Amino acid sequence: MKRIIFMTAILALIPLSLQAKLTKEMIVNKVHTICEEIKVAKDPQVIFDKITAAEHPYTDKSNKNFYVYVFSESIQLVAHPTKRLVGKNYNGIPDVRGKMFRNQIVDGAIRKGKGWLYYTYTKRGEPGEKRKHAYYELCPNNGKNFAVGSGIYVD
Repeated sequence: MKRIIFMTAILALIPLSLQAKLTKEMIVNKVHTICEEIKVAKDPQVIFDKITAAEHPYTDKSNKNFYVYVFSESIQLVAHPTKRLVGKNYNGIPDVRGKMFRNQIVDGAIRKGKGWLYYTYTKRGEPGEKRKHAYYELCPNNGKNFAVGSGIYVD
């Protein structure tokens, strides 16, 4: 019985340990790799569809909170593993604390090429909103600008 309780406790900690292993370097590498893929794609919609389908490597198999998302220059969400969000325009829509993080991601990508910011967002499988530290990059393709982002929850 003690062994079962011990094993259950160990298994319960696995998701926490996976989240703890996410680093800024991992976030940057994932965004940069996918951005490079988008830049050379004949049809970036194929990649957007894979992101929305939560396919690996666009969503991490072992940690569903490690994923990428893509905004168009008009701040329309063109790819996200939560399908119901895709296609919506988020221009001028703040997070629960009033931060226009989507506008800031796209604006920062266009003006600076890449950057980091904090915002508040829901975390899959947990109630309420959590602070997230996100990295984004500008990914132009055939005259259109896209901002690819990913992040790590800090709460």
